[in-house]
Amino acid sequence: MPTVRHGRPARGVRLSAGLLAVLAWGCATPHPLAYTPAVPEPVRRGAVAVAVVPVAPEPGTQAQLGSEIGKGRAAGKGAATGAATGATAGFLASLQTGPFFVILAPILVPAGTVIGGAGGAAVGYAHGIPTKDAEAAKAVLARNQADLSAELAKGVVQRLPGTGKVLAVPGAVPDLRVEVSALSWGLYGGVGSHPVADFQLTVLYRVLDPKGTALLTRRFSVGGPRRPLQEWGAEEGKRLQEAVDATLDSAAEAVADSAFLIQDFFISKELGPATCGLLPRRPRPVALTLLPFGGASPQVESLRPVLQWEAFPRREDLDHDVGGLFGRITDVRYDLRIWASVGGGPGALVYERTGMRLEARLDPAGAASPSEGEAPPMQKTYVEHGLEAALAPATEYLWSVRARFRLDGEERASRWSMNQTQDPRTRPATERWFSPPMSARGLCLHDGIPPLRHHRFRTP
Repeated sequence: MPTVRHGRPARGVRLSAGLLAVLAWGCATPHPLAYTPAVPEPVRRGAVAVAVVPVAPEPGTQAQLGSEIGKGRAAGKGAATGAATGATAGFLASLQTGPFFVILAPILVPAGTVIGGAGGAAVGYAHGIPTKDAEAAKAVLARNQADLSAELAKGVVQRLPGTGKVLAVPGAVPDLRVEVSALSWGLYGGVGSHPVADFQLTVLYRVLDPKGTALLTRRFSVGGPRRPLQEWGAEEGKRLQEAVDATLDSAAEAVADSAFLIQDFFISKELGPATCGLLPRRPRPVALTLLPFGGASPQVESLRPVLQWEAFPRREDLDHDVGGLFGRITDVRYDLRIWASVGGGPGALVYERTGMRLEARLDPAGAASPSEGEAPPMQKTYVEHGLEAALAPATEYLWSVRARFRLDGEERASRWSMNQTQDPRTRPATERWFSPPMSARGLCLHDGIPPLRHHRFRTP
């Protein structure tokens, strides 16, 4: 007995010491002042001829979808074992070296690993998708991985002109080669008596020079709407097909932008900035909360609200501009997008403005008092945009902004703003209470906007 009592504190001390070591390492790790994970700047300059090629992922490749995928796998295995004895109907869509999806009682989760061949499983469902609708959903999800990768490559090609690049002539040696793969896709979630799941797609891409040397290799996930399971299979899988198309388009844009447009800037060494990119000022970001009933969307003042966000460059960018990067930046503009929220995931894009030239205003709330003998620090600034079209009343919307600018005359952009943490309303209460600390950079260098991490607001 004494051994047990003494063992617990020792373990706690070791855990505490380990956590402190991790935090100290995160604070001590250097953060580049103008870090970019994209193709090296000299290589991506000018009208570069680019070849975009769909390829199969390497053997053993697995999607990286965060903590939810692990829970999905565990729930899938346990439910499949029990369902084998008392199932009444269901489906399994198995894709060539792709993921499979199972309707369980009462959940639908993908395995998340790359598998081969085809298979089937008989599973029961209490609140899942009816048999007819399940077959429609199965037909939508049972896409050949090569076909999805080809569609992704086609989308990247369509995005090249917007990045200032051109498609390489067939048969000629391209300046750069972009290889893309659709790793996994499907519905994630589906727990409880009224299961809800969101559509997610994970992508792998590489950028290579003419010699075949990899300049950039990245994996990322994008997400779509979040609906009750019954709705996903309705209307012959129409909504599911729309989600597949929309996420493929988002992923294609993220690949092209990240390779040729995105420029990353100073990221605080703090444990975890709650938001990434330009900070929303009005409405404010949703406050982080561990409470089960927290996370409500802030309400705007009208159906044509005035949205405000940090001006670019931010004060911290200028404070850490040791290399004089911002002296080479001109023609600052802003892009704004607003989506209809479907369960916290992006639905239809209802409002978009690109290349807006907005006047920066001083933020009185961001003024800091100078220390004795020091020059006054630079004040924070913000910009605003009043919507030119009315939104629907009593409706939740998602939104994001980014800066566009020219660096040495080349078109560049910052990343889309977002939250580091997943929408707390979509996470089990236990996860809110026991969430691990965020890393210093976290998802702020993620390509695209990860699932369920948009800023949001609600109209009156």
